[in-house]
Amino acid sequence: LSQLRASGKPMLLVLNKIDQYPDADRMAIYRKIRDERVKQLLSPAEIVMVAASPLVSVAVRSPNGNIQVKRRRGKPQIEDLKLKILEILHREGKSLVALNTMLYADELNENLVNRKMKIRDDSANQIIWKAVITKAFVIALNPVTVVDILTATVVDVVMILTLSRLYGIAMTEQGAVQLLQKIAMSMGGIGASELLANLGLSSLKSILGISAPVTGGVSLAPYMSVAITQASVAGVSGYGIGQITKTYLANGASWGEDGPKAVVRRILSSLDETSILHRIKGELRARLSKVEG
Repeated sequence: LSQLRASGKPMLLVLNKIDQYPDADRMAIYRKIRDERVKQLLSPAEIVMVAASPLVSVAVRSPNGNIQVKRRRGKPQIEDLKLKILEILHREGKSLVALNTMLYADELNENLVNRKMKIRDDSANQIIWKAVITKAFVIALNPVTVVDILTATVVDVVMILTLSRLYGIAMTEQGAVQLLQKIAMSMGGIGASELLANLGLSSLKSILGISAPVTGGVSLAPYMSVAITQASVAGVSGYGIGQITKTYLANGASWGEDGPKAVVRRILSSLDETSILHRIKGELRARLSKVEG
């Protein structure tokens, strides 16, 4: 009732089935509600008693001639309610129409905003995934240590700039690099361990790639395995960076009261890294097989 009263609309509290109580009990219930339950919310004039489907006693003669009393549904006793509704319409009809129009417009606007946010969120996720696969593909194909990681960083920066345009946030390349650095620092140990893993896998991949001519191509099989693993690990990291960037931009280029580390921790803990890793590996193998073919 408090929420309904706060909406600003006229209210009526209807007590139904009054026919099922004796007059004394009915009035006792009415006073209890009026003086205690809703005293701060409703005036006595806003409380109406009705019997929407009253039971009435009717004398019925049976086939053997005996008179029996049976209870049947009688005529609804809702005249007081009708009068109250007519009074409200007469008094506040125009205001109610205007209020309902405004509420509908507000609801419609809210639905449009939510729809736009959903579309933008879907577009952001598509941008992030495209960047993830591009990053993984570049790393997998580049046999030179460190160069593949630097190239992947460029992909991250481009992703951040693309997302900033989607969310209408003005950002320069330098700003994108600074944001990437902030995210990497906030990722802490996760970013460091991922970098070390990338460096190790990148070095191993380079050795296998260089030795391919010497081994007659035998080292290409383990090269592809290492390349896909390194690329997938980097892809998962890129996905996390993308989701963190999206949250930051959707919040008006702000980390909020909790700060970047809390935001990063919350997002990373919500990611299903195993599922993302398998998905990246699947798409990467499909693309690499086309290149080999």
